Amino acid sequence: MSLESISIMDILNKNVKTAEQNQNILEISKIMFDNNIGSVVIVDNYESNNPVGVITERDIIRILSTTQLGNFQMPVSELMSHPIITLSSKSSILDAMKLMYERKIRRIIVLEENKFVGIVTEHDLFNILMKNKDLITIVSDTNFPIPQKDMYQEFTHHWFSNSYFK
Repeated sequence: MSLESISIMDILNKNVKTAEQNQNILEISKIMFDNNIGSVVIVDNYESNNPVGVITERDIIRILSTTQLGNFQMPVSELMSHPIITLSSKSSILDAMKLMYERKIRRIIVLEENKFVGIVTEHDLFNILMKNKDLITIVSDTNFPIPQKDMYQEFTHHWFSNSYFK
């Protein structure tokens, strides 16, 4: 098994919470809280379900620290991270890992024939590596396209910030 042979469709989260771009940050925060999630994909509208941005917990902290309270009613389209970073459903988890590393992002929107099908997060990638120890050997190799120091930092971050010791 190699990282190139595992499709991102194998680890894709299809149950993605979305919100329309005209909703406000308080509505988005409620979606995150009610669903215990760290991000919401923003779509142009629910009918077409075309992703146009993402709001994350980190974005909300940034918005709270820099925005006046009256601006919380502003449409999320003015506050979301965009443009979105996408991959084709035909991509591998290696493609996702490299793109996340290069773009310094933690989630990727997955499209199939230009239609939104789900999201892959760095947490999803970490979980697949933890379930298959042979893959850990691959990512720790000196020839791996992501520097070992960066991979080690990501492993350490996930290992200690998740429930592995709880």
